[in-house]
Amino acid sequence: MGKETLDRSNIALVIFLLLQMLNPALAQEARPAVGDESIQAVQKQFAEAYNRKDVDTMVAFFSENGVRITPNGIFQGRDAIRRDMEKALAMGLHDYSVRRTISRTEGNLVFNGGEWQAKLGDQQFHGYYSALLTHEGGKAQILEETVNIANPGR
Repeated sequence: MGKETLDRSNIALVIFLLLQMLNPALAQEARPAVGDESIQAVQKQFAEAYNRKDVDTMVAFFSENGVRITPNGIFQGRDAIRRDMEKALAMGLHDYSVRRTISRTEGNLVFNGGEWQAKLGDQQFHGYYSALLTHEGGKAQILEETVNIANPGR
């Protein structure tokens, strides 16, 4: 294995870890969430918490038994999600944005999907996400979120 291959592997690993802090279901820049003002409020408040690097607030948007699936693993429950987001925030991902391309309501659930992009240093990365949100205890919360990284060149 050459040095270039190891460098690319290390970069990919760092990006996988950084994805943990992205919460595209909540930091949308595209059109508003389908039909529910509480979903829109969660999106705005999560984006604000992200920009402050406020992990506790970010994690509170997940349901108690929420699930996050990323290239780095499966994280179930707020404690696991918190630990993973703390690691990701420490890496320095910045300038992220999200463009929702799908948003629909199915009963008490809202499904969102779209694309994200962010920088690590000066290098730009992007990928895709999906999220399922619901109402628990009178407020909108994330039940499940999946985040991936696009293949280079896409």
